[in-house]
Order: sequence, then C-alpha cells, then structure tokens
Amino acid sequence: MLTKAANCTPASNGKYATDEGEAATVQICKNGSAYTWTSDMDIDCDGITTAHCSNSTDPSYFDETSFQTSTGQFFTSDVTHYYVIPLPSSRFNYQSAGISPGSVAAVVYNNKVVYAVFADEGPDDIIGEGSYSLATALGIDPNPATGGTEGPVTFIVFPGKVPNPVENNTTIDSVGSSAATTWVGSTTTPPPPTGGAGPIHSGYANKCVDIAGASSANGAAVQLYDCNGTTAQNWTVGSNGTLQALGKCMDVTAAGTANGTKVDLYDCNGTGSQVWQKSGSTLVNPQSGKCLDATGPSSANGTRLQIWTCAGATNQQWTLPS
Repeated sequence: MLTKAANCTPASNGKYATDEGEAATVQICKNGSAYTWTSDMDIDCDGITTAHCSNSTDPSYFDETSFQTSTGQFFTSDVTHYYVIPLPSSRFNYQSAGISPGSVAAVVYNNKVVYAVFADEGPDDIIGEGSYSLATALGIDPNPATGGTEGPVTFIVFPGKVPNPVENNTTIDSVGSSAATTWVGSTTTPPPPTGGAGPIHSGYANKCVDIAGASSANGAAVQLYDCNGTTAQNWTVGSNGTLQALGKCMDVTAAGTANGTKVDLYDCNGTGSQVWQKSGSTLVNPQSGKCLDATGPSSANGTRLQIWTCAGATNQQWTLPS
C-alpha cells in the first residue's frame, strides 16, 4: 500500500501544517479511488468521557465528535479506531471529494496497518490526528497530553466505504481490508478499450451523448446533442467498464456520489468514478450506486448528463455501441 500511496497527484489546493505554528508541508493526494497523506499523528481524545479521555487527561478535550455512531452517540476514542480530517475549506473539501462521515481508511505506521473510520473534524489548516485506540493499535503512545508520534504515518482514505455499525472495530477491519485489497489491485491506467465503438443513444428523444465543443480538455461537459457522427460522439466501450472518447474517459466530477453530480470528460485513471455497468437499459456508476441521467429531464441540445438515483425513466435509458 505504501508503494502505491507514494504516487501523489495533488488534491488539495495547498499544504497543511502538522501542528499549530509550524510550516505547511503536508499535501493531500489523489491516488486512484483513494485520498492519501503522510504526516505525524497527534491523539484526538474527543468524544465520550472515559478514564483515558477527559478534561483531566487531555488539555484540549471536547466531549463530542463531529459525527455519531450507529446508536446516535458520539464516538469513544479509547474504543473505536478513528481518524480526523480538517474542516472543509478552499484548501480541501472532503465533502466535495466524496468522503462521507464514517469512510474507512488504512492507517500505516512502522509497517503496521490498522483500519479506522472518519469520526471527527480538525482545524482547517492542520492535519494528522487519530483516536486513543488507533494509536494503541499502531504501537504509538496514546497519551493525549504527551503522546503521539512525529511519524511518518500514512492515511489512505477510501471514500464512501462506511462500515455498519461504524463504531465496531471488527466491522471496520473487514470493510477496510476489502477496500484496500480492491485499491491495491486496481490499475491507475486502464487497458486499451476492446468493446464496440460508435454513438451512445439516449432513450429520451433519441439524442446522442456528446462532448461539448468536441473538447478533449479535462472537465469538458458531457451532454445530449443531435446525433451528427462526429468524433465528439464516438464512444468506445472498454473491457474495464470505461466509456472513452477523444482519448479520455467519461467521469463523475470529483468522484462525487450525490444526486446531481455532473458527468465530464477526464484523463482515464482507473478510479470508480469512471466505471459504468450496463443494467438493462441503464448505465450504473457502481461507486455511487447511481445512474447516468439527462438533467431535467430535458432532451434539449446541451442538456448536461449527471448521476441520479436509478428510477428507470427514459432519461436514464441508453443504447451502447455494439
């Protein structure tokens, strides 16, 4: 995992400090379907009060965590393996990155891997915190006042992979191990497409899936348009689940999973945001569990494509080239 995590494509608009008053040196990276960073690890003892975590043991103690367990309680730091992400800011917004509360991560220290969940937010300019129990499992001094480590500790976050119950370490391990195995086994560059090539027809007014302005720039809009036989409408079905045109892949913007997240064109990178599975007449993005959808619904030229909860409507029906 560390070998793969070392390949960093910057995802944050700037770097983070590991402690207040220190230089900003830590970059959040995008690596395949995961987000990664390497930092120190301070002890976050926030949550339910215990003998280890309280006002008397931790000078920065707060009796709440940003998110709650399956029972509606705050997390317990000396029970659940959890980690911290900085509050959303212009530097990095975990929500826009599709990292939901409870998303599992592999945390690696001294060649030991422990899986943990996203349970608390930290200052928007500081990174590198984990719970008392996470520190203990990694062999790090868990004392909230004097413990922690300068690292290096590597955090590998798998967006949207949320254990249930989110506070149970056994379940966290199971979900985390599966996510990590899939991530390590994935390729960052998909193999050449081997399926059919041609237009993708919409079941709604029989328009074609089109790239706005025939642009191959990252982020180019994917839309509906009158079928015209141009290269902007010539899609190749890849054996790896991708749909490729103009040398790039149909992509869910910023790996989003929310209804209304737009679809664009982007460099093929092997992530789940570029995988489409045929289910009847619909195209499902398995990472989000949602369907390719014509916004509106509308069949007007220039109608953007997005992801939306699968409903089987005509604006979610597509015919692929054979």
